Amino acid sequence: MELRMTTKCLSFLLGASLGLCAFSAAAQEKVIVGHSARAALSIGPLLYGIERGFYRDEGIDLVYVSLRADLGIKALLAGEIDYSYSVGTIIRGAILGVPVRNLTFDFSRVLYALMSRPEIPNAAALKGKIVGVSSFGATGDLAARVGLRSLGLDPERDVTIITLGPDTLRHAALMAGTVQATHMPVPLNIQLKKEGHHELVFAGNILQRPLTGLTTSVEKIQKNPGQVQRMVRGFLRATRALKTEKAGFIAFAQKKYGYSKDLLEEAYKYLVDALSQDGFVDDRALQAAIDEAKMLAKITKPINPSEVVDYSFLRVAVKK
Repeated sequence: MELRMTTKCLSFLLGASLGLCAFSAAAQEKVIVGHSARAALSIGPLLYGIERGFYRDEGIDLVYVSLRADLGIKALLAGEIDYSYSVGTIIRGAILGVPVRNLTFDFSRVLYALMSRPEIPNAAALKGKIVGVSSFGATGDLAARVGLRSLGLDPERDVTIITLGPDTLRHAALMAGTVQATHMPVPLNIQLKKEGHHELVFAGNILQRPLTGLTTSVEKIQKNPGQVQRMVRGFLRATRALKTEKAGFIAFAQKKYGYSKDLLEEAYKYLVDALSQDGFVDDRALQAAIDEAKMLAKITKPINPSEVVDYSFLRVAVKK
C-alpha cells in the first residue's frame, strides 16, 4: 500500500514538474534588442547576460539583432524592436523630442580608438585623407571627431568623413584602403595594432561619455512597465557578472567572437575600467553628452536629464 502510494506521489510530482517546465518554456516572452555592433565587446555584457540566462530567468527570450544606429531608433518607434543598446543615438533623439529614454548604461567612457592604416603613422599623414564612421551623430562618430581634434585636425576641413555602418564593415574598409582611418572598438583596436596598424588615439582616455545600455520607447515604459523592470533586472545581473566572472566571460567571448585568450585578457582590462556603477553614470558625463547632442542639433533650450534618462526601474532593481 505504502509502495503504491509512493509511486503515485512520485508520478504526480514528476508530472507536475514536467508541466511546470513546459509552462516556463511557454511563458518565455520573445523580446528583441538592437545595436550596430557585431564584433565589439561594448555589447559583451548584453550578450553574456543572454548566454548566462539572466534574461531567461526573468521570463524573457532575448534576441539580439545588429542594425545601424540611425535605423535602430526608427525600428524602436515602429515596434520592430523592443529595446535599443545605442545610448548616444537615443540621447540625441530624446533632446529632439523623440519619445525614447535611456534606462541603464553599461560603460561610462567610450571604448573606441581611432585606428589608421600602416602607412598613416600620425596625424600629419592623415591630413587630407578619408575617415570612416558608423553613422553621423552616433557615439563612434563623436569619438572619431574628438580624437581628430585631440590630434590637431579639424574634422570638417582636414579630413573627409564618410559613413560605413557597423564595425565589421569599417574593418573591411580599413583593410581594403577604402578609408585611411576609422574608429574601432575594443578589442579590434588591439588586434589591428598587432597587425601593424596604428592607434592614433584611444578616445576612452579623453571622452568620458555613456556608451551602451538599455533604451526603449516611452510607449513601452507606459504600456509594459513589468517587462521593462524584468529587462533592467537582467541587465544588472549581467553587468555585475562581467566584473566577477572574468574566466567565464573570456571563455564565452572566445567562443562567440573567435578572439584569442591573450587578446581578450588585454581587452578585459579596458572593459572593467570603463564599467558604470551598477548602470548609473556620472551626472557630469551625462550632461556633457546632452550638451554635445544639443550643439549638433543646434538646440539652445535647456534639456532636463529626465527628458533623456529614466532611472526609476534601475533604482528599484538595485535595491533588491
